[in-house]
Amino acid sequence: MLRKWVPHVEYQQKLVQKMSYHHVIQGSRVAALDKSIIKLYLLDLDPLLPVVKPLYPGLGRPALNQQGIIRSLVLMLDQQEHSITKWALKIGSDPLLFDLCGFDTDYAPALASYYDLLVRLWIADYSSQLRKKARLKRFISRPKKKLKANQKLPPKRPGVVKRLVNRAIKGKINSSGPQDVLQKLLARVVVDTSAKMGILGNLEHFSVAFDGSTFLSGASAYGVKKCKCRSKRIYNCDCPRLFSDPDARWGWDSYRERYFYGDTLFNVTASDSPYDLPILIKLVQANRHDSATTVYALTDIFRLFPDLRFKSFLADGAMDNYPTYELLKHLKMVPFIALDARTKAKLSYPHPDVVSFDEQKRPVCKGEKPFAYWGFCQPHRLKYRCWYKAKGLEPPEKCRCSDSNYGKTIYLKTEHDPRMFTPIPRHSQAFKDKFKTRTSVERTNKRIFEDYAIEDYGARSTMIRTALATFAAVNMHLDAWVKHSCFKSSELLKISAA
Repeated sequence: MLRKWVPHVEYQQKLVQKMSYHHVIQGSRVAALDKSIIKLYLLDLDPLLPVVKPLYPGLGRPALNQQGIIRSLVLMLDQQEHSITKWALKIGSDPLLFDLCGFDTDYAPALASYYDLLVRLWIADYSSQLRKKARLKRFISRPKKKLKANQKLPPKRPGVVKRLVNRAIKGKINSSGPQDVLQKLLARVVVDTSAKMGILGNLEHFSVAFDGSTFLSGASAYGVKKCKCRSKRIYNCDCPRLFSDPDARWGWDSYRERYFYGDTLFNVTASDSPYDLPILIKLVQANRHDSATTVYALTDIFRLFPDLRFKSFLADGAMDNYPTYELLKHLKMVPFIALDARTKAKLSYPHPDVVSFDEQKRPVCKGEKPFAYWGFCQPHRLKYRCWYKAKGLEPPEKCRCSDSNYGKTIYLKTEHDPRMFTPIPRHSQAFKDKFKTRTSVERTNKRIFEDYAIEDYGARSTMIRTALATFAAVNMHLDAWVKHSCFKSSELLKISAA
């Protein structure tokens, strides 16, 4: 059963008193931990109670220090400690860190308590996971075929994105899974607060950027042989083996142009946030295509954040496919998607005044001059005007296709080809300015993997890798809160003195 949940206000009061005590004894160290103290002081875990309470039975021995362990894991990543085992021992021998985590017992929780909490947060049968590790598994060597630069692994099943989109439109996508509680932890504990603070962007016209990144496993891809081939001097066999990370897969890293063994960390970031804050973390198999994961991720964010008005979708060429555009139209989101690098666009449109399209994909008039883009007309038309009239100039004789002072006007329907004729044309300055903000998701990935170095933990399970990525994302929000509020630990001492 879950022990009585300590309100955040009570934790803050105790923290102020204890930090005042430690300031007298080791003031320089308290000053060095200034940012970490403020981060945990601001971290309100009260919204998490309805999420974790169903994970515990109503009877039995009460689980202690669950809030403290969560704060401890957040602090572990903040302090760049790369081992939960070492961190649990360090907390037990350091009174300052112990008090900072807010444990409500006289002793620090053992290592087993950390893993017990993570197992509960991971909605899956843990015994089946252990059986999976103990079961022999077919050996799959690293693929030999090398793909081209910026080329993604093709979907495992052709047409899978179309089938997923059809199910998503009908509301039949089941996006919940083992990561569900960790996603709710991120959403309810920090994302909701960041939204109230106004640091996620315009909540009525919310923009999100999607991207996947490689997450290496700390386990060996070769496994442990249990066959007797070696005694027969057969050293390169393909016999079934034991793997310490049976969920890891081989995937292709298109950026570094190499294969990797592990998972793909799929990240959804608030692209208009000045702090590049993630709102969803999702780990999937390394050989799954990002376009398939996108369908699930879109379902997740609409389920987790019903009050946000998602309007803009930003992504790279991996999501450039017709089913994705169909889903975005259903969700009433404007796509800002780069064309796939392999696409050789041949635009055509059955309009008598459109002769061709130029290199920037603008329609060209009979006078061999591209029309000027004049905005999107609801519900699904792109408006173009005579280039000369739009600039306030008099067109030459060969380009005088209309006697109107407003100039020739044409409309292109996005339904004709939603991938080529997007609501905001790719050649427009509005598209270019908006698409620049897609780099926010890349900066988020950089912070997760470099600033918080989650790969250095050498995690050998998807459960631990997901937890590390989630707590790294929590730290990113806390960093933004500290910077946005300009709060200092010295103010806690003033509160204590008062």
